[in-house]
Amino acid sequence: MGTSENLKLLREKYDLTQQDLADIAGVSNKAVSTWEKGEKDPRMGAIQRIADHFNLKKSQLIEDGGLDYIEAVAAHHGEGDWTEEELEEIEEFKKYIRSKRNN
Repeated sequence: MGTSENLKLLREKYDLTQQDLADIAGVSNKAVSTWEKGEKDPRMGAIQRIADHFNLKKSQLIEDGGLDYIEAVAAHHGEGDWTEEELEEIEEFKKYIRSKRNN
């Protein structure tokens, strides 16, 4: 999955509009649209702002499969609401993954 797919997946996972993501990235919603269509790539400054907002690495946004864990968690859980315990476990897992990547 490339940048366009990763950004769309991230936006949809968090139920954001293109304008919401644009506000996070500091760009127009038209820019987000062109990114998701694969017509243009976002500049690194926009990628950094998005990564910082979601506590991700830039590489997770630009590499194929960078957000696979989001898809896997969503697929595992299905349509139901998250319990507090599940949300805590997800956060702990993300911290663990980040610590492993930093070592």
